Amino acid sequence: MSSVVMAAAMATVAFGAIPAHAEGSKTSYISYWAAGAESSRWHDGNNDAVSTSVRFNNCKAASSTGTRTSAAVSVWKDVFGPDENKGSKGDVCSATQYWGRLASGDYYFRLDKINGTAGPGTFHIDAKPVTMTW
Repeated sequence: MSSVVMAAAMATVAFGAIPAHAEGSKTSYISYWAAGAESSRWHDGNNDAVSTSVRFNNCKAASSTGTRTSAAVSVWKDVFGPDENKGSKGDVCSATQYWGRLASGDYYFRLDKINGTAGPGTFHIDAKPVTMTW
């Protein structure tokens, strides 16, 4: 086998073994957020088939000591004019929530409810880490 053929075969094996990765991801935290708070924006170029997801870990609500904390969030597309709501998902404290493959654009998530309450200032939440993929 010539060295060129051998090199091509090795490159095929090496490149074929590369796992699929999300186009983007971010790990951050939230501290003392009330319902209505928004995350920073991220850009999804829709270059892959990865579902947009959000997960809060180690959720703690400041005004509900001793009880399990839940948080519902929605993902929004940042556009000229009113932003587009891409849907709300239930408890991101107990499981990663997925929005599917979203079109190219700038996005953010908004904290909709803490422990089932949407009212501003009723509860505040901390979570670390907060993981997003797109």
